Amino acid sequence: MGINNRGDIVGYCETEAGDFHAVLWEGGAATDLGTLGGDNSYAFAINDDGVVVGYSHTADGKVHAFMWRDGIMTDIHDTELPPINESYARAINTGESIAGTVGYGGVMWRTPDDYVWLLDGSGLSGPSDAHDINDSNQVVGWHHSSDEAFIWEDGLMEILPHLGINRSRAYGINNAGQVVGNVFDPDSHEEQAAIWEGGAPPVLLGSLGGSYSRANDINNSGTIVGAAKKADDATVPFYYKLSDGVMTELMNIGIGSARAVNNNGVIVGYAVNSAGDDKPVKWVWSRVRWPWE
Repeated sequence: MGINNRGDIVGYCETEAGDFHAVLWEGGAATDLGTLGGDNSYAFAINDDGVVVGYSHTADGKVHAFMWRDGIMTDIHDTELPPINESYARAINTGESIAGTVGYGGVMWRTPDDYVWLLDGSGLSGPSDAHDINDSNQVVGWHHSSDEAFIWEDGLMEILPHLGINRSRAYGINNAGQVVGNVFDPDSHEEQAAIWEGGAPPVLLGSLGGSYSRANDINNSGTIVGAAKKADDATVPFYYKLSDGVMTELMNIGIGSARAVNNNGVIVGYAVNSAGDDKPVKWVWSRVRWPWE
């Protein structure tokens, strides 16, 4: 689900007991990060200092956001907020600001200050989800009431432009403020991967021949990753380099999704093997000689 610039990877795996636990892959070894007392936990992001965020079931069956550092998982669900049972942490930046959702509202946790910003403003309020945060504390996600992607900064939420139909999602943002997600294409009436830059309308990233695509992440060099349907309706992982302008299926690996990319171009996600099991995957660029000799 996430990778930092050191190459540490986080996600989740099924245990022998049939539960799911948050996992850190570091130097080829997998570490079970445990839970907040319940059966399941899920890790979504890791920063360059090795701080992991995600969410876990608690002993009383609630879902709480967590921060994991140096072997210790900490519950960061704010009990001072209204009595809402659920919180989710989905992204963390180098300053340890965390983006996620509490109840039905997108939030940003400011650690170690230990307070929460509710993501609204500019006259917008109501349910929202926050999915990513960059090092400038710009947060992106989607606003439920308007059904549109947003960017939040310095206490103000701004709805991102669309292509005439107000249905869009933002899932990733890099340090240059480039935002990726998907929008509803008014011509095809299909959801398509897109990028927003500099306040301009979104630019569609193309397709792999099918009816749907979604961009999940973008690194600081403009490499975008996600998932797209092919003509046979199979959903496969893709990458897209802004310098090339072409959506490319990742290694013909089969059904799956690319979830995150670091600034070294290493991509992580999942694929479905021949037995039908979801398996974590890492894609690494290799330098080759051309022409072949």
